[in-house]
Amino acid sequence: MKIRLATSFIALSTAFAVPAFADVTAADVLSNQKAFYSALGVSLSGELSGDTFSNPEMNIVFPQGVASMQVMINGDVTMADNGDGSVLITYPSPMTLSVSGGAEDEGSFSVDMTMTHDGYSVLASGDPGEITYIADAQNLRFDVTNAQADGPNADEFEIEGAFTMDFWTGTSTVTEGNLINYTSTSEVGNSGADFTYTIDNVVSKSTQNTQPVQSNIDMMLPVGGSDVMNLSAALRNGLSIALETTGAASTSVSETTLNGEVMNRQATSTGPQIAALTVNEDGLAATAEAADFAMTFNDQTLFPGDLDFAMDQISANYDVPLNASDDPQDFRIATSMQGLTLGDTIWGLFDPAGILPRDPAEVSFDVTGNGTNGTDFLDFAAMAQMFGPPAVEIDNVTIENLRIAAVGAEATAKGAMTFDWTDFQTIPGIARPEGKVTVNLNGANALMDNLVAMGLIPEEELMMPRMMMGMFATPVGDDMLETVLEVNSEGHVLANGQRLQ
Repeated sequence: MKIRLATSFIALSTAFAVPAFADVTAADVLSNQKAFYSALGVSLSGELSGDTFSNPEMNIVFPQGVASMQVMINGDVTMADNGDGSVLITYPSPMTLSVSGGAEDEGSFSVDMTMTHDGYSVLASGDPGEITYIADAQNLRFDVTNAQADGPNADEFEIEGAFTMDFWTGTSTVTEGNLINYTSTSEVGNSGADFTYTIDNVVSKSTQNTQPVQSNIDMMLPVGGSDVMNLSAALRNGLSIALETTGAASTSVSETTLNGEVMNRQATSTGPQIAALTVNEDGLAATAEAADFAMTFNDQTLFPGDLDFAMDQISANYDVPLNASDDPQDFRIATSMQGLTLGDTIWGLFDPAGILPRDPAEVSFDVTGNGTNGTDFLDFAAMAQMFGPPAVEIDNVTIENLRIAAVGAEATAKGAMTFDWTDFQTIPGIARPEGKVTVNLNGANALMDNLVAMGLIPEEELMMPRMMMGMFATPVGDDMLETVLEVNSEGHVLANGQRLQ
């Protein structure tokens, strides 16, 4: 939690981060910042006197007052006129940050951190209402100095640790108008986190190291903020967010001990990562890729040895509508996990003799389609009152790719289906489907033989599956089967031309 709070403050401070050539004053900069934060649902306050901004504070109040959070700088931020129409914002070192908050019927919390650095400044220039910022911070460090929580379920605890960054640089623009436009390009250097959480005799320690990360942000925000309980309306009013991040690699280790003895330990590592997210009235589009993921887990209460697995690559691609529309909208849902391997300890739990092939596995699917969405999915207040499934009509679905490959067997599928929402009589209770899907199954017999050899399944229990494959699948090679599943216009279900229904 402390890491997220620290990085969130820095991300917000980017707005106190690109050069233009006009005159702005400290008052113009503060007004520009207040407009930006207000569009985020955050109120920025503090006292500006001359070139000193004292005790800046950011406040967030959640809907219906169920929770609130405050971030305060206990000290002065300098906002000096450079004499050339620009303002230089500098932060002292050390500087105390206080983060506090509470939730209705849940209690409250407070965390104090000390920030130190070897230089943290932001150059602001441009026109009032359209100010650009260049931020530069070197050797940032956040140390937790105090943490408290109270409430019905709060326990006495202690937190110690720090979050560090080699550097943080950013270029951003805040433009005021009918909407608030915020653009930013930033880079965070090597960063690390080392925290220890203690409650009674349980101690949890976590460390994380992340190589440089680059980010681009482009947001259009309604002036004065949006109703977070109905972001669908905000999207129609112009809210849009586009994010891109690129990272090199990261590692993390966490360990929990009880009375000095290790209870569990987890180590993870990830190679290069990229991600992109766009949210606007057209919907949500997200892509993400990560390479060389690995995890080792040890929990003495579950198993005495290390359990580990790895993936060469994992990716996701989603494009889905968020707002109701009378017009059909396209969608895509795709995920791929390639090069999935399990450690010998895991294999040994169910295949100690090594009968099953241990080649890297793959699970991937890519489904596209078109349909009419009658639901505002981000109108959370309305969704909470909804009974039954969302009003979504899928007109057609295409399986672009489906592949599961593991333990020597492989299953693939491709095909397409359409749905007639005016016909619920041909197949009672559902919109009439029509189309075909081709399914290929390779290595199924060999897999069943291996399961028998392992003693997991008696041979006689496989007689029915083998017979069904013989009836409804066509051999297309050595231990290779193919089935074409079809639903025709009369609602008949066929497998390789044989009617099933």
